[in-house]
Amino acid sequence: MKIGARAHDFGRHTAERMAAIIQEAGFGCVQLAPAKAIEGIGHFDEITPEHVAQIKDAFARHNVEIAVLGCYIDPALPEEDKRLDNVRIFQDNLRHAAALGVKVVGTETTSVPIDAPHALREARFALLTDSLRRMVSVAEALHVTIGIEPVAEHTLNTPALTRRLLDELKSDALKIIFDPANLLLPHTIGQQDSIFKEMITLCGEDIAVMHIKNIAVEDGKKVWCNLARGVIDYTYIFDWLHREKPDMRLQCDEVRMDSYKEDLECLKKLAKMN
Repeated sequence: MKIGARAHDFGRHTAERMAAIIQEAGFGCVQLAPAKAIEGIGHFDEITPEHVAQIKDAFARHNVEIAVLGCYIDPALPEEDKRLDNVRIFQDNLRHAAALGVKVVGTETTSVPIDAPHALREARFALLTDSLRRMVSVAEALHVTIGIEPVAEHTLNTPALTRRLLDELKSDALKIIFDPANLLLPHTIGQQDSIFKEMITLCGEDIAVMHIKNIAVEDGKKVWCNLARGVIDYTYIFDWLHREKPDMRLQCDEVRMDSYKEDLECLKKLAKMN
């Protein structure tokens, strides 16, 4: 296993400085969203070939793998022109990933109210599927993988729906970024064992990247907390990882400057790297 972090948790810097910061912090890989992390790039569709070359050279010099290129779009927007523009941006970033030698480009799937009626959820799922068909065609041609992240508050919100999406698209270029915390709602934390087991049973072979963080519940809302101090029990997940996915890239999500070393050490223990 290799442990990484989200680059933009360390702020916004030149590519050279960002690569150095990640290396100095002790992470071996990174999820890089250039529009959030690299100076001079204000939006995902502003990345140029010059930016790509600078990023590739800087991270190679510092021996930091870019495990995921983050390109967060809204692929299930009901406004057709906005949705297709998001698809275009993602397709462009698939090309950037190919140039960078990055295997996975990741995104989430557009917010949907938790209490949305079934008909609305089905309509948004249809839009997501249409967007992904357009994105997958480019990913397949470039030999790059799309990493889709299910989130309880988004269009793709359950393990069962994630499996349905994979079955409908039937593409080796579509895989899953699994963030256990993001599949939970405050009132479903007590069901985490069954939710995680369902995710791994239904989609385990298609999980390409793990996001790792922990949460607490305050005033009925999920809030971030350090990895060893939250309500999520990672025992089952790491037993599975060691058994079935020993080469997994683990992205430490939402690191904080005053405590990321604590989380890194905790994650090393879970990964049996100490």
